Amino acid sequence: MSLRLAARLARRDLRGGLRGFWVLLTCLALGVAAIAAVGSVRAAIQAGLTQQGAALLGGDAEVSLTYRFADPAERAWLEGRAATVSEIVDFRSMAVVGQGDGAERALTQVKGVDDAYPLEGTLVLDPPQGIAEALGLTPGGLPGGVMAPLLADRLGLAVGEVFRLGVQDFVLTARLVSEPDAGAASFGFGPRTLVRRSALEDSQLLGAGTLFDSRYRLHLPPGADLDALRDDWRADFPDSGARWRDSRRGAPGIDTFVDRIGAFLVLVGLTGLAVGGVGVSAAVRAHLARKTQMIAVLKTLGASGRVIFQVYFLQVGAVVLVGVAAGLILGALIPWALAPFLAARLPVPAVFAPYPGPLAEAALYGILTAFVFTLWPLARARQIRAATLFRDGGGDGQGWPQPLFLALIGAALVLLVGAAAIFSGLWGLTLGVAGGVALAFVVLAGAAAL
Repeated sequence: MSLRLAARLARRDLRGGLRGFWVLLTCLALGVAAIAAVGSVRAAIQAGLTQQGAALLGGDAEVSLTYRFADPAERAWLEGRAATVSEIVDFRSMAVVGQGDGAERALTQVKGVDDAYPLEGTLVLDPPQGIAEALGLTPGGLPGGVMAPLLADRLGLAVGEVFRLGVQDFVLTARLVSEPDAGAASFGFGPRTLVRRSALEDSQLLGAGTLFDSRYRLHLPPGADLDALRDDWRADFPDSGARWRDSRRGAPGIDTFVDRIGAFLVLVGLTGLAVGGVGVSAAVRAHLARKTQMIAVLKTLGASGRVIFQVYFLQVGAVVLVGVAAGLILGALIPWALAPFLAARLPVPAVFAPYPGPLAEAALYGILTAFVFTLWPLARARQIRAATLFRDGGGDGQGWPQPLFLALIGAALVLLVGAAAIFSGLWGLTLGVAGGVALAFVVLAGAAAL
């Protein structure tokens, strides 16, 4: 019965509009929008990485070996299960231009590819040409090679000129604009040089004791079970030392980087939301201060402290829901509106669309933050007595709330920090941020008291 009465009183009081609640609405909407927008962009990038996993990896699956090539049994296993197998060798070396003391040298990450490369995507060269033409034999009988522009400029090498890898000469036939599997590449020590795998046989760079990685990209038949294929490989070659990757995480390094950066930015947004909570609390305090006489009248007419609390809890709760909803709408629309701009500048694919997960996370943060910062003044409002009508003092509604409300505030704080830690996966950073915010509030409160 008291809740129905409180709802009726709260609805009547809100007929006067949202005067006094605009600060609350603004703080909540902006904080929730920032978190929702960051989460939506992160989800868009993760969706793009998932959808373009095969293109980023350069195939449906990849088996990597260190310091050796696949032996005949391993190669037969791969060819027996894949429609196409592409062998790639990756290592670092010195690219040399010229002879003797006047030669120019620069460190490069060399990739040797076969005729099947690339299984997915398109290699972009300048001047435009096919990979077979770029890496094939030139009119002078030397094999062709492709270099990243940075490396070619460092060596002062123009298209048509000769460079050397090991003891093998190559002719620069084009500059490398983009390689489709760049996202799957491991950390490189220098700009890329791309040559034919067979052209490295006489370079003396792949002999016994040299350091290189061999990768076998697989183009699988439709409907292939990636998990079963991986398990079969590990069962058949348990001591191979091979690393297995597939298109579900075609660029795990980028995926992890985006996830961590997104989580960090969400924590930054959550910190801003916590700071905005001060404005939320101030708005609620100011609103209740204007309602002191009304609360005293209700107490005079027999309203209990519980009814008073319910009236303003429902009232503030309705405004909080409006603010959170506005923030979610902004957070969903901003990335969508900026999608053409962001997609053109992001180095990874992204699929922009409304994602329920980030929006639900932002809504949870907004509601919990509002609960923490509004429960204290609401709990103290129930302590206002009818005697306030007959004096100008402000002693009523001051002091600490009842232990029940303090426990609820503490539980909400624990839930807020725990949710942030779970969603971000960064427990240490989350707890550090929470501790820093708490310390800042203590310092500011102490300064205000002094």
